[in-house]
Amino acid sequence: MSDDCTRCATLLEEGDLRCAVCALPVSTVPARVVEARARILRCTECGAAIGYDANKQAPACGFCGAVMKVEQPLDPIEVARLRLPFEVDRQTAQLALRTWLGRRGFFAPKTLSDEAVIETLQPLCWAAWIVNATAQVSWTADSDAGANRSSWAPHAGTVAIDFGNIAVPASRGLTNQECARLVPYYDLGKVIGVSSATGGAGPEPTDSPMIESFDAQRSAARATVQAAIEAVAKVRVKSQIPGSNVRNIHVSCMVERQTTDRVALPAWVLAYRYRGSPYRAIINGQRAEQVFGTSPTDWMKIVALVVGSLAIIVAIIALIVLLRRH
Repeated sequence: MSDDCTRCATLLEEGDLRCAVCALPVSTVPARVVEARARILRCTECGAAIGYDANKQAPACGFCGAVMKVEQPLDPIEVARLRLPFEVDRQTAQLALRTWLGRRGFFAPKTLSDEAVIETLQPLCWAAWIVNATAQVSWTADSDAGANRSSWAPHAGTVAIDFGNIAVPASRGLTNQECARLVPYYDLGKVIGVSSATGGAGPEPTDSPMIESFDAQRSAARATVQAAIEAVAKVRVKSQIPGSNVRNIHVSCMVERQTTDRVALPAWVLAYRYRGSPYRAIINGQRAEQVFGTSPTDWMKIVALVVGSLAIIVAIIALIVLLRRH
């Protein structure tokens, strides 16, 4: 489908049930799109969404092992058409985790890197919309330009901005905060078709990565996409605001044209244990040095630091009292 919206003339993409800009329902939807339904296997602990296969009868989450439940969405479930290949293999991911654990800082246990036991190491292709848009951005802000005796003066303006390759997470396996930490380090110029091979000799996992289904229809998630565009617009309009100090930036974006690609982005999701307690870490599937997650704290070091600090404070107070007496 390549028709335009009858109300705002926005290009309608295949699978849209309503316009992504003005939300007008699509009058004619191909029967094959309407009939497409999917059951989603949902983990009750970490929220990971995995396509349900009745033949496998998988009862547990591949990431945390918790019980899963089956959802029956009302709308068709979108799937990625493009993906970024993995450039970090399993062995490199394991080494990156050990290196990260060994650099957790003073308050981490000294034996963390040696004693941590990796329980699962899953390749995940998490779902994201890659949005390109053109918008008229109206902005208001305060700045020190023309403030005279006051500290601030109001300013306003309108500017046309092109937005390219804005990644909007549509994942349930990863949080929005985790996705935001991964996105800046992806090279979106390397996307390939979901079913495309990469030659077999590269770092792509030998076990097929799980490719997430999208958590919502693109048109149903237009508020999330709009918020992402506005967040970028707030940064881009700063160059239009006079003065050196700026505050209270507000924007309103009238989207004139918007296109969206459904892309699966690579990451390694690791579950490990340290002395019986579980933790999770995530590694960027293209850059192994980008590792983040949770790790244990050596509370004995914290207690020792607090006690030492209190002892120093007491010693200083005692010294001051002694000096005053003399």
